[in-house]
Amino acid sequence: MEYRKWYDKKITTSLLGYGAMRFTTDKDGNIEKEKADELIKKAYDRGVNYFDTAMPYTDGKNEAFLGESLKRFPRDSFYLATKLSLGYLKTKEEVLNAIDLQLKSLQTDYIDFYLLHALNKDKIDIIKEWKILDIVKQWQEEGKIRYIGFSFHDDYKTFKQILDMYSWDFCQIQLNYMDTEIQQGIRGYFDCEEKKIPIVVMEPIKGGKLSNFNEEVSKIFTDYNKGASLSSWALRYVGSLGGVKTILSGMNEMEQVEDNLKTFSNFVPLNPEEHTLVMKVKKALKNIIEVDCTKCGYCMPCPHGVDIPGNFSIFNDYAMYKNEGSAKWVFSNLVKNNADFNQCIYCQECLPKCPQMINIPEELKRMQEELKFLNE
Repeated sequence: MEYRKWYDKKITTSLLGYGAMRFTTDKDGNIEKEKADELIKKAYDRGVNYFDTAMPYTDGKNEAFLGESLKRFPRDSFYLATKLSLGYLKTKEEVLNAIDLQLKSLQTDYIDFYLLHALNKDKIDIIKEWKILDIVKQWQEEGKIRYIGFSFHDDYKTFKQILDMYSWDFCQIQLNYMDTEIQQGIRGYFDCEEKKIPIVVMEPIKGGKLSNFNEEVSKIFTDYNKGASLSSWALRYVGSLGGVKTILSGMNEMEQVEDNLKTFSNFVPLNPEEHTLVMKVKKALKNIIEVDCTKCGYCMPCPHGVDIPGNFSIFNDYAMYKNEGSAKWVFSNLVKNNADFNQCIYCQECLPKCPQMINIPEELKRMQEELKFLNE
């Protein structure tokens, strides 16, 4: 297993970390415990020592499950990360009570890495108003948590603002070879590296999309190395960045665990030729589009509620990655808001508004025909 030291801190973590949020569940929404326990043990036995969870994961059941599962291992043999989920906790009183409830759920006396969860510009005011940093610092002084960090989902400007508001022990960011210009992007990575703030990476495989995508494009990788999985290319890209200390993978099948262990047990950073191939794949994927929609929004609002750019984004995303699960999940949110392509009545009011001259009703109809699984 590849391990990384956290700069001057007395911390050395496995480069592969276990993200617990994606465990499979039964029809009642309960984690399939026996299966998940086996996955965790396999990873632990092969050297994974970083395990990540959060209050809201698996409808609030994740912390309790992970705490029970990890109890069989010596507490000083692994690192445990969880989060203060300000979007999940509705009052300051709930925040104040959170840590003791979490310690109880996780069946531990302390949490190694404690993150302010999914920070964005909207949460900055809450952090200041409720004096969240004073609260978690007090918990740190009491020995309930050891290191304070944050996870992030917003733009680069907001990232810089949050990064400069506290002397963070670490941070967790979304990063993969397709998303270097999204959220904080690669600029945020270099900001952390300059400040020597250890980085934990989430979504290195873009929610599974980079493990199986357009065959013509993926052939670039397979022609170069038939024995390497598509996932391994994505993981090696992120792992080649020295400021990254742990890469979280939400492994929910033994095949995924074994493939990731293969990548990290004999970890080899990308060489210049391989890095060029990754950039070639990225460019090729970005050039695959079904509808030339720039998301300018000039066609909106639709008088019948259709989120036109949102529908076309799903269409283009599916063309790149061929990921039905992801497409269905995003589409389900449109359905909930009555904003899916089924709401289009072909009124054509959008046609003169589109600067790209897209025949929007016809393209929505084509999407409906080609992505029939969305209506199943």
